[in-house]
Amino acid sequence: MSLSRDNFRLAYRSLKAAKARSFLTMLGIIIGVSAVIMVVCIGQGLKQQIAGQLGRYGQNILSVTPGPSSTSGFGTVTGMSGTNSSLLTNNDLITVESTPGVAEAVPLATASGSMTGDHTVSSPFIVATNANFPDIINQSFSSGGFFDSNYGSRTVVLGANIAQKLFNNNAPLGQTLTWRGQQFLVAGVYNIFNAPPFSVESNFDNAVFVPYTSAQQVSGNTLGIYQILARSSNVTQTLHVVAAVRSALVNAHGGSNDVTVTRASDSNGASNQTIHLLTMLVAGAAIIALVVGGVGIMDVMLVSVTERMQEIGLRKAIGATNRQIMRQFVAEAFVLSVLGALAGVVIAVAGVGLLRAYTSIQAILVWQVMVFAPLIAVAVGVFFGSMPALKAARKDPIDALRYE
Repeated sequence: MSLSRDNFRLAYRSLKAAKARSFLTMLGIIIGVSAVIMVVCIGQGLKQQIAGQLGRYGQNILSVTPGPSSTSGFGTVTGMSGTNSSLLTNNDLITVESTPGVAEAVPLATASGSMTGDHTVSSPFIVATNANFPDIINQSFSSGGFFDSNYGSRTVVLGANIAQKLFNNNAPLGQTLTWRGQQFLVAGVYNIFNAPPFSVESNFDNAVFVPYTSAQQVSGNTLGIYQILARSSNVTQTLHVVAAVRSALVNAHGGSNDVTVTRASDSNGASNQTIHLLTMLVAGAAIIALVVGGVGIMDVMLVSVTERMQEIGLRKAIGATNRQIMRQFVAEAFVLSVLGALAGVVIAVAGVGLLRAYTSIQAILVWQVMVFAPLIAVAVGVFFGSMPALKAARKDPIDALRYE
């Protein structure tokens, strides 16, 4: 059934005559199209951000965490609520370092106590680690560098956010801060880490990095390691190194399988899967909104058919065919759907732009969904609009003219 230019012209005039009702009718299509596009674009953007984080850390990074297998993320603080018996020990670090294929290993432990620079932070995120941490994390500095490997070194490195909380100076190199009565010299300040939104990764922007040996001394050798990060010497052999580290730790623990050894890519893959499932769930809800929008078009078209019953009867009395009447109302449903779909695309594009400009969510435009979502919306609108059109076309002209 082809529609002529006259059909569209009459449809536009009819819809313009009832602007408020036409807009409300399109609202369901607008919401559905914009929601589908934005959800998919946000999901795709998050996946790319996570993939970028994985590329930054490298695919030869291993993560060792206490407890049975789970999807612990890179730098995730796990087991902190437990006792030291539920954490890793210095012997575990030595075991990982001595495993064939491991180039270097880094402990991550947390310590407590307020820190005082120009200002006092009562509960900072204190991470005790060693001098190999920069090789693992692959993060640039805004000023200075990381501390050295000297035993008992009294130097610290600050995350970008905690540096601003502790000091008035944005680059407090060489300044001192006090922790548990001991003075530490600021060796460097990291740039913003920019972890992906909704990531399980620890927020290192709020972290104070202290030497592991110094933290043990200050804390009375009570620190437990919540995670060990290691780098395999050969990227292609990373899976074999993972298995070797797991086997070595199980043997060191007397055969108890109470540790988890994974690659960074494994935890990011789990995050990708979670984001994909959430995207599909919300996109499904948005598609339901499209269907609801189509039902709204059907309802309004039914009202329009009822209101214009005498017009239908008059047109049929002077020779209009059922096909011509049906074309007229299908054209109105088509125009409503197209205008709603286009408005939805415009709103979605604007929404993606605002997210990129004012949030850390780097949503990306996916042209496939920007094409198919409006097409589906138009198809849904025309399908539901055809039902009232069919009713109008089948109306007896005498009954239509007598309609009050």
